[in-house]
Amino acid sequence: MELNELLVEYNYRKCRGPENATPEELSEAFQYFCNNYVYIKHPSKGRIQFILRPAQIKTVETWLTNRNTIVLKARQIGFSTLAAAYAFWVTFFWSDRFVVMLSKTEREAAKLLMKTKYMYKFLPVWLQIAGPELIQNNVLKMTFDNDSVIESLPSANEPARGESVYLAIIDEMAFLPNPEEAWASIEPIADVGGRVICLSTAKGEGNIFYNLWHVPQNGTNRFKGIFFPWSANGDRDQAWYDAQAEELPPWQLHQEYPSNPEEAFIRSGRPVFDTESLSRLRTDEPKKGFLKKLSDVRNSYIFESSGGPLSIWSLPQFGAVYTIGADVAEGLARGDYSSAHVIDAKSGQIVAHWHGHVDPDKFGEEVLLSLGYFYNQALIGVESNNHGLTTLTALNKANYYNLYRQRRLNQRHAEATEALGWRTTSLTKPLAIDELSANLRDGVLDLGCALTVAELKTFVRDDNGSMHGSPHDDRVMSLAISNQMLKYAWLPEYKPKTDAPFGTLDYFTSNMKKPEKPRERYLIGEFNSF
Repeated sequence: MELNELLVEYNYRKCRGPENATPEELSEAFQYFCNNYVYIKHPSKGRIQFILRPAQIKTVETWLTNRNTIVLKARQIGFSTLAAAYAFWVTFFWSDRFVVMLSKTEREAAKLLMKTKYMYKFLPVWLQIAGPELIQNNVLKMTFDNDSVIESLPSANEPARGESVYLAIIDEMAFLPNPEEAWASIEPIADVGGRVICLSTAKGEGNIFYNLWHVPQNGTNRFKGIFFPWSANGDRDQAWYDAQAEELPPWQLHQEYPSNPEEAFIRSGRPVFDTESLSRLRTDEPKKGFLKKLSDVRNSYIFESSGGPLSIWSLPQFGAVYTIGADVAEGLARGDYSSAHVIDAKSGQIVAHWHGHVDPDKFGEEVLLSLGYFYNQALIGVESNNHGLTTLTALNKANYYNLYRQRRLNQRHAEATEALGWRTTSLTKPLAIDELSANLRDGVLDLGCALTVAELKTFVRDDNGSMHGSPHDDRVMSLAISNQMLKYAWLPEYKPKTDAPFGTLDYFTSNMKKPEKPRERYLIGEFNSF
């Protein structure tokens, strides 16, 4: 073997590592490969060699040691580039490996794979010849003749379906348009022995990235979490950070350049509600089940606590007044959820919450009808937009009378109209959200539902001022509507025809025939029987 061939073989092995290498040996091989043969495109310096920083070396060591890792990081410290290099390395030097990279959009997916293509393009010729040939090279896929593949996809795709994936990389996971669905498509990889890397800056609390990050820190799941602050790349000092602090609003500064994980999550994401006050709320585990009807009597419902979409913190009390707010979805199995919250109008306690997939008409004639009667013929406010009209029609046909009627809120005297339901508009939505925020902040409402608190934390405001969930807001809207109903629950027109809860002593007492008062005179033959 000639000297050049020996040198090629020597350097190739140093890039790959020895057979049956330890994680430490593999880390050394990856460092050698990047520091000597990988080039990246720097935004101001052009093509430069990819010299790994200490934080990046630590990250790769974690990836090699743990099958599932989650990286919480500041922006622009080179971790997407690191992930692209790592995907390239594990496919170029090993055969039969399928790597999937998920990004926010198809454009972002193409940009991420472009980093890998750039690295391959500027490899030394001898290394390209020694390694596998690139036989497929399109916008979103690179295929080598060693049967290893790198595919970069937008998060709307389902890469894990029917595929044997060696490694899945989810880039900027908190900012995906469908993070829960993306994780659902990736999770089977972890279950069958594949490897998963989640990378992202924070976007407030309550989303799937926050949940995946938060759990491993408590030692209760299979993910290893690592955090890198704004100073991780070594070329940013306090003066640089102070300059950023002068230019950026606080939420953006803490989101993009956090100093610690708590700061990254609590102060980021442009939340509409005060996340610090939400974090102070004491949440309780509810009883979960469903309502069962026992007879044709309208209020003959009992709660069966055998698991189900209905969560209850407090059963109905005789004589108490309740409100229900309902947000209606289409009912598709993988679509948005329908949601309903029940509030005790006197104490402000959220006593029950229903959340699930159901057809709009069934949501009215089964779910809300039973919930309304169970909670003393509560005042029900149904969002009348879109599918809400179907729900309202079903409730009306079922002869449930205590339904909220729209009011013209921009008039001096906001009298009820004949239109049923709560209409969410550019006028009513900010009002409902602002008043919900105030009542939560001031302790008017007693919210013990952890899932609702999590969704409130991810309800954000855009640059144009519009508010929405990230990604869902069904719980936020049903709670906001129920909170609005508190203003009307005591009006005479919405006073319930109170029946005692079925099966209680009050129920049987109220249904007993009361003896007539004695009279001074009786009619002749009044007591004759035929």
